[in-house]
Amino acid sequence: MYYNREALTECFDNWNEISKTQVLPEWDKLPGIDLYMDQVITLVTEYITPLNPSSSDSAPVTQSMINNYVKFKTMPAPVKKRYSRTHLAYIIMICILKQTLSMDAIHKIIPAGIEEDEVKSIYNSFVKNQNKAFKYVTEQTSVIAEPILKNEGDNQERLNDLVMQVASSANIFKSLIEKIIASQSE
Repeated sequence: MYYNREALTECFDNWNEISKTQVLPEWDKLPGIDLYMDQVITLVTEYITPLNPSSSDSAPVTQSMINNYVKFKTMPAPVKKRYSRTHLAYIIMICILKQTLSMDAIHKIIPAGIEEDEVKSIYNSFVKNQNKAFKYVTEQTSVIAEPILKNEGDNQERLNDLVMQVASSANIFKSLIEKIIASQSE
């Protein structure tokens, strides 16, 4: 991979800015009124797009996706075509988790038939841990990237190491969560 220090610096500056400002809303900050599908799509897109900006060419959530989540009982059905906080929480968690987990694994983490208080608890835990993970990954990646950004030593090799370490870490975390979920199903 060709090393471009300016592009890498810009990438990390943007990522650090996202990490400072991007916080998923806690349960009580989600709209307290029921919403229609188009409102849900707009709101969820606003919440999760900064977490995955490279996918800006495809919508992070669509009407078809939400309909499929309901159809396959990954989340509860809307009431009279309106979506509550509970629905929003499910959609946000599903859209983020599906980037690394199977729908079966997601269904085990957040079953569709649970009470609102339990959804609230799971969602608030998800938000808290999403923010912790974002901070942790940003800090760890910054340690690896710092010598590259300061232009110290063989930056081409360090850039390759950065890419490989981040990709390998993502794979290891994915494998670990799959094993944890599987161990609970046995």
